[in-house]
Amino acid sequence: MGYRTMKKISIIKRDAENSDVEFWRTKTPEERLSAVEFLREQFYIIQGYDRPPSIIREITIRDSTSENPS
Repeated sequence: MGYRTMKKISIIKRDAENSDVEFWRTKTPEERLSAVEFLREQFYIIQGYDRPPSIIREITIRDSTSENPS
């Protein structure tokens, strides 16, 4: 696992005047997703995981002719 640069994160109330909603609206969807992924990774590190769990994708291929009732 590679090392990442630590970032400063502030948690504020949603209705606070200095809300950073406008800041996030200026970011691309990719930048916002990257920020969420960074926070997800940090959460799992704090929880003691060696590495964050990942989504397992599974594809099942079925023969459509065997499922037709005759």
